[in-house]
Formats: sequence, C-alpha cells, structure tokens
Amino acid sequence: MSEIQITRIAADDEDALIGWNDLMRIAYTCERSAAWWRSPDTTVAQFARPRIDKEDIALIAHLDDEPVGGAEINLITDCPATVELGVLPPHRRRKIGTALAEAAAQFLGNGDRSSAIVQTETYCPAGVAFAQAHGMSIGNEEHRLLLDLPTYLDADANRYKDSGASTVVPVIREDPDFSVTSWIGACPEEVLESWTQLREQMDEDVPVGELTRTATHASTAAIRSHEERMEEQGWTLVSSMAHVGEVAVGYTEIMVSSHDPQIVIQEDTLVDRAYRGRGIGRALKVANLRQLPAVAATASAEWVQTYTATDNEPMLALNRDLGFFIADTMTALEKKDDHSRA
Repeated sequence: MSEIQITRIAADDEDALIGWNDLMRIAYTCERSAAWWRSPDTTVAQFARPRIDKEDIALIAHLDDEPVGGAEINLITDCPATVELGVLPPHRRRKIGTALAEAAAQFLGNGDRSSAIVQTETYCPAGVAFAQAHGMSIGNEEHRLLLDLPTYLDADANRYKDSGASTVVPVIREDPDFSVTSWIGACPEEVLESWTQLREQMDEDVPVGELTRTATHASTAAIRSHEERMEEQGWTLVSSMAHVGEVAVGYTEIMVSSHDPQIVIQEDTLVDRAYRGRGIGRALKVANLRQLPAVAATASAEWVQTYTATDNEPMLALNRDLGFFIADTMTALEKKDDHSRA
C-alpha cells in the first residue's frame, strides 16, 4: 500500500499553489451547482501578501507522485483558526482526510498565532460526520443561495422602464425616511467613518449560532488595507449604504472577480435593529444589484451567490422575493482545545 506524503507548499511557489487550488476546487465543488471557488490569480496574490495578523498554510497530500488531497489552514491573531480539508472523489475513504487532519493539527498549537479554537465548513453529511469523528460540534448552518443574474437584471429593467425611475441612480425612490447611496471601488472618504462603524456592527450582529464569535478588527486603516488587498487579488467592491438623516443605518456589499466573474459574491447586508422592517434591506440590495452592469467583468456573470443562516427567516424571505433559491447548505463546526496541556 502506498504511503501518504503530506507537504507544505511555499508561499512563493506559484505553480504549486495553482495546482493545489485547483485540487481543492474539485474536492469542494464536485456535484454542487454553480459553486464559487477563488481563481488561481487570487490564490497566488493571497499567499504573496497575507494580512499582517494572518498566516495562510497550504498542505498537499500525495500517493506516490499523484496529488490526492489538500488542506488550507488560516491562523489569525486572537481569532479561531479555520481548517478546510479536501480529498479528490476517487481517493476518498482511504484515510487521506485523516492524515491531512493530523498534519493540520501540528500547525494549530504552535507559533504566535496558535489557536485553542478550530472551525471548519462542509457541504455534505459525510463531511459533517468526519468532523464530528474528530471531536468537532455543529455550531451553525447557512443556506447557500443563488440568483440568476441576467434574468434578474432584465426583469428589474422591465419593471422600472416605464415608471420614469432610473435603474442606475443610487436612490431607489423618494423617501422622507431614508436614502441609499452607492459606489464602486474604495469607500468614499466622506463616508468612511460611517462605513467602518457599520462593518464593526456587522461583526457583532452577524448570526453565528453556537460558534465562537470572531474578534472585531474594524478600523478605517483596516478597511483601506482590505480594499488594497482585494484590488490586488482582482476583486471589484460594489457597495451601498443607507442613511436616515445623517445617521448611517445599513449597508450591503458585492464582490466581483475580474479573474472569474461567472459567479458574483453577495457579501454582508446589515440594517441596524432600530430601523428594520422599513424596506431598507430591500432598497440596499436592489440599489447594489443595479450597479453591476457598470462593472465590466459582470458582462459574463451568470449567478449571484450569498449565504443566509437557516433560521434567519426575514433575510431568507427577502432573498426569495428577489429570486434567490437554495443551492445547498453549509454546516460550520467547531472544536475547542487547550493546547497548553499538550
């Protein structure tokens, strides 16, 4: 029987990282509909310039000379570590996943960014069972939803073309209570402080079930650094913010990859609890979707992908009304260890 060999890929080995990323893509997306995976260019840029508080580790497993599985470990200061394992379908149930899990464990309790909390995500019952067998517990579940973007944009244009309303201006309608403004790219300086505060609030409010909540690192400097990294990795940020008077009360963000724009990524949507139930979330989402035709890469986009907690019925209802449908369900699991006893 061949021996499983597991090695770490150097952060500057572009060819190896591209091959590893493709292996992980196949392992994670096989038999799933329109499942996004990051592009090779984005992967290379991610490892070349990581966040200063983050270490990314790529492991690859071989049987003889054949790559059969991989793992990604993300170690973030003062946050749970994340581990993703992938084994190519023909090689599953051969202890490769177990070998990768054991190899990953060697990195979790060492160094300045060691973590006593480990989290992972999976999209299948077998993945849940594997994680539970390694001491992890289910912490949260989210539906992955898809929106047929060309169909939506066409319907939206037809809906408003005879009403006199523009499909590109940021304000959806005249409303005495709130307005929505939008931009593409970096956040305008005049609203940066409000944007930062909303992002910090999202870190505190986002539903995480029984998972340990990630520490908040929002700051204007962190926002600018994030924007720079996203641009380097080929992402265009598409954003909208809602105001009631001078108060920023909500936001939403979409990410478009120039390297692989087929699936557009709907990121966070937040409305302050005190202002919910007034149509602000809908206005934000519609305004932001209307910006997408102005991003050249979306000319070939087919889907918008987003995630919503399975028990977040108000957001699920809004997404359904916009045309999203459930593609599959992501299960997040967590394990807490005291590495100091090791």
